[in-house]
Amino acid sequence: MKEILNLQKLAYQSEAAIYNDYGIPPLVQTLGGLQEEAKNSIILKAVEDRKIVGSVRAFGNDGTCYIGKLIVHPDYSF
Repeated sequence: MKEILNLQKLAYQSEAAIYNDYGIPPLVQTLGGLQEEAKNSIILKAVEDRKIVGSVRAFGNDGTCYIGKLIVHPDYSF
């Protein structure tokens, strides 16, 4: 979980810079907050050479799948 949180904070730096707001939820989420979120979500990860390079979260509600926090390591972005 810690590796996903670290990647999240790295991946959202560019969005924070665009809005000049480094207090956006993905940057201030704690490990405990992520662990709580994981109780009600499915968290997928993309791994290359034993390193997490991407992740996405999803949860269902009333027959709808909600996708959130799609993150990709900046070195793997296009």
